Amino acid sequence: MRIPVGVALLTLIPFTAVAQEAPVLRDLEALSPLQLTKAELGELLPGAKMLRVIANGNTHIWTNDLDGTFIVSSDNRATNYRSATGRGKWHVSDDGRYCILIEWRASSEEWCRFLLKTSDGNYYTARSLKPGTEKAYKVEIRK
Repeated sequence: MRIPVGVALLTLIPFTAVAQEAPVLRDLEALSPLQLTKAELGELLPGAKMLRVIANGNTHIWTNDLDGTFIVSSDNRATNYRSATGRGKWHVSDDGRYCILIEWRASSEEWCRFLLKTSDGNYYTARSLKPGTEKAYKVEIRK
């Protein structure tokens, strides 16, 4: 049996993220989330291995290359289990948000989010830092 390259890559990296409903910022208050500064992001993100599980359960992994590019793999477990890859670009915005653009074969994805670190060592992204019901999406980051 042949295993698609993207799926094979996903199995080689020991990440542990699992699909689940994203908490809201209020849910993280007990974990004292701190917004990472632009300088901290400049230290953390270049060369970092990233993993996220999106709302539908697909797992995406990539490494932030030093030149601001990456290749992302998705296992597409929520749709057809046929792995997919896309090319992407990343940068840190002037206001300290982590921004990505992914060119999938059939679509594009672009977003900028603030990156938070909680007292238990986990990372979350959020579109806004307004307290309350803003969703916080977990992302695993390894150097």
